[in-house]
Amino acid sequence: MEVGIVRSVKDFLLNLDGLPSVKINDLIVSENGSSGFISALFDEYVEVLLLDTKDVRPDEQFKTKDGRLSIPVGNFLLGRAVNPLGVPIDGKPPLAKTKTDQIIELEQPAPGIEFRELIKEQFVTGFTLVDGLIPLGKGQRELILADPRSGKTNFLIDLIVNQKDSQTVCVLASIGKPLSELKNIINILTLNKAIQNTIIVAGTSSDSPPLVYLTPMAAMSVAEHFQRAGQDVLIILDDLGTHAKVYREIMLLGNRFPGRQSYPGDIFNVHGRLLERAGRFNSKAGGGSITALPVAEINLNDLTGFIPTNLMAMTDGHLLFRSTFYNKNQRPAIDISFSVSRVGKQTQSPIQNLIATRVRQVLAKAAESESISRFEFELPEDTKRTLKQKQIIDLILVQPSLTYILPQIQITLLALAFTKFLLQRDLGFFESNQSKILEILKSTKFAPFISSLFNIKTEAELVSKLDQAMERSLQ
Repeated sequence: MEVGIVRSVKDFLLNLDGLPSVKINDLIVSENGSSGFISALFDEYVEVLLLDTKDVRPDEQFKTKDGRLSIPVGNFLLGRAVNPLGVPIDGKPPLAKTKTDQIIELEQPAPGIEFRELIKEQFVTGFTLVDGLIPLGKGQRELILADPRSGKTNFLIDLIVNQKDSQTVCVLASIGKPLSELKNIINILTLNKAIQNTIIVAGTSSDSPPLVYLTPMAAMSVAEHFQRAGQDVLIILDDLGTHAKVYREIMLLGNRFPGRQSYPGDIFNVHGRLLERAGRFNSKAGGGSITALPVAEINLNDLTGFIPTNLMAMTDGHLLFRSTFYNKNQRPAIDISFSVSRVGKQTQSPIQNLIATRVRQVLAKAAESESISRFEFELPEDTKRTLKQKQIIDLILVQPSLTYILPQIQITLLALAFTKFLLQRDLGFFESNQSKILEILKSTKFAPFISSLFNIKTEAELVSKLDQAMERSLQ
């Protein structure tokens, strides 16, 4: 067995003499039980990153260990929280593995174009604002950009909870978060019965930086296992801004040449390789899909930072969360005018697309009219109607936490902003009766209209039939 002798120790980074046959990502272990993996090979020494926080001293010996950086995968992971090596961290009993379960390496090549399919099926989030105006497709990569304290975490938790009755497997990569925050997320998911189809892969703030660095790769490997079994997977990478900082720390400690904002030059490559593993796949690659939501918490007054612009370049759109919107009680606090989904629109039904286009037109026209109205004493009736429609839409898009709304109900709610039913009443009517209106739309009395919704061809027909249905339901 080959032996490596510690030449130098820099916190969690070691330089070793020996180990002539090792490869990148091979695991090694010391006499006192410290474990690590080979991160770089040089002519005179090998570089090792420690996976634990034990003290290592010069001249200590390391030996090769069977296996490489990998994580065990299988249905036994559902409902569990593990670290990037598959060790449980949720305080529950050991993982119930079976002989048919697999072990997957953390670093996997992304499937080529011949294994991919067109994204044509909508990923339903349950949020009217997202599904209606900034839709996501199954297999899409959508960046979440957020101010601090903008409700981003609440949105992501609600999104996982909203998948509990679907067949979607949710994988949450918690990167460098405190253990207390992780426990809180587990408690919320358990309370709302959403933990059964969720897997949490976490490198916490108390873990060694190399373990935190491996978290998103491990989570993506878990997601790939279920995708190759033909299932749809949602993976949330929270957050890649923290991941980039950890990688910068590791590379600077290893004397790598720093680039812009002191980040290593290959950070784009690291995140690009990771996100390229998501997508919609054909039967050659097992079918299924991986919808990826990478997160970056930043100051939105400066979107030109190195990491945000990198992530924008490798994703299919972005949702911007603003703390100012959150403080005004807009839930979710997404800035519609600065958010985009480049492939989601093609997954919407024709009627959904029609009403979304009309809503966007009203919001754009109202933004112009609001600036003019400051200088005009008397406004034309058409402008007044547009401003009122905008106010109604703003109220419709406010969605309480842990509330799931079906796509058919979402379309109907957005269409209500153009009906005589609401336009002939004052704004306070909708505010005070919003929950009652939602109950009516979900009632069996309203079911015939909902069932015929996708057969409606024009916006005028939709508004007319909705007006009639609302009047009948109130009789």
